[in-house]
Amino acid sequence: MAENLTALYLRLSRDDGTVTDSESIVNQKAFLLDYAQANSLNVVEIFSDDGYSGLSFDRPDFNRMIKMIEEKKINTVITKDLSRLGRDYIEIGKYIDKYFPAHNVRYIAVNDGIDTESSSSTNDMTPFRAVFNDMYAKDISKKVRTALTTKKINGKFIGSQPPYGYKKDPKDKNHLIIDEETAVYVRKIYKDFLAGDTILGIAHKLSMAKVPTPSQQKNLTATQKNFKGIWNDGIVRRILSNPTYAGHLAQNMTRKVSYKVNKKVRLPQNEWIIIRNTHKPVISQEDFDAAAEILSKRSYNKQKRTGQPHLLSGLVFCKDCGGSMSFVKESEKRTYLACSRWRKNAKLGVCTSHSIREDYVENVIKDKLKELASAINTSEILTEADAFFDSENNNDKLIESLRRKIDVCKNTTLSLYKDKASGVISETEYIELSEGIKAERAVYEQRLDELQAEADRADAAKDMSELLNSIISFDNIDRNTLLMLIDKVYIGKNKEIEIQFKFDNPMM
Repeated sequence: MAENLTALYLRLSRDDGTVTDSESIVNQKAFLLDYAQANSLNVVEIFSDDGYSGLSFDRPDFNRMIKMIEEKKINTVITKDLSRLGRDYIEIGKYIDKYFPAHNVRYIAVNDGIDTESSSSTNDMTPFRAVFNDMYAKDISKKVRTALTTKKINGKFIGSQPPYGYKKDPKDKNHLIIDEETAVYVRKIYKDFLAGDTILGIAHKLSMAKVPTPSQQKNLTATQKNFKGIWNDGIVRRILSNPTYAGHLAQNMTRKVSYKVNKKVRLPQNEWIIIRNTHKPVISQEDFDAAAEILSKRSYNKQKRTGQPHLLSGLVFCKDCGGSMSFVKESEKRTYLACSRWRKNAKLGVCTSHSIREDYVENVIKDKLKELASAINTSEILTEADAFFDSENNNDKLIESLRRKIDVCKNTTLSLYKDKASGVISETEYIELSEGIKAERAVYEQRLDELQAEADRADAAKDMSELLNSIISFDNIDRNTLLMLIDKVYIGKNKEIEIQFKFDNPMM
């Protein structure tokens, strides 16, 4: 490699829990500077993102570092450990396996023993370490969600965007007030629906009148990337069924697919959190109840459901417009996939059918997975993984020993206190002796926490090993396996199938 141009990258966030001295930005910097000096690495820049989550890679100094890499001003990146670079194992893999090699960048995670310039077997374990870091972030996400649920139960609005027809109160961001500019359309939707119009008919009328959709009104383009000005039946139905418009704050109506994916799914009404009379209503309670009664009785010709999702549900999309593919049952034995935007807006000239048989797409995906699996040395992967998991989980006796030592310290401190109270030892003697025991106990507790964390990672790793063993053959592939391996499947208008995996293709 040419003259090393080294960058030190530091990161810390509230997601990392209780911050120890060794984890602080200051100590990360000192640690890496010592390492760079000891290894004759020329540090040209230090990047620091203090207060930024490891799940997102859109961080100011990280982006600045990437820019300098693009400008060829950096060819070595060092972090204290892999989790400082990030906690999303998919994105971590992209940088280590693709981006850094493509730009001739050497990456070093000191504490994890990772150095992409070496051929050490430690590098082979990098994907597993990335997964462990991801699991930690998942646990933090659960804790944050619990705190937000408490606010919802207390009648506080916690969303980033208020429902269509409302805006946040400038005096209290957790309180809603009516936005008259859009509330007029909410009232029109209810009026037309109660007058007998169909939901799809109302959506078409709003589209033809060029009324801004909720995503347009909030400057959100992700949900309607290709057809921003088109209302659909889903938007109208959500407005007609939302108790918020009657003055009762309804939250927890959707859930993110995952703690690191912004896509959301609609939850059944019995899981909503509804707090009554929290703000001024846009429509009357009588109109809301009347609309709810009509919604409960109207038939939308829904297919009979078995309660089980399709194997490919949520994974298949139209290649041309980006919309999801709908499952259309033609007979008991045959189901087709068709572009959902075309089905709902064919009269508006939105896209084409992209029709294709469901079982054909499933078979193409299974055959491709088997083909990819045959190109991988699976026995070597499993052997290395099992050896790694075994080495991580041999500390049970040491953990038990540390717990006994901590109990001894507690009991000794209690005995000293009793001796002081009874006059056997003086106050000065008690302080001197108890401080020594306290320091000893702190050492035991710190080591116990470290070993317990290793044990937790080992347990999670064993689960992953079992999963890896079960899916490698792809004989009886299930939906959970597909969700882990496949990002998206695109269907072209000529029935061409494009599969995007969540891993690197070993045959390329």
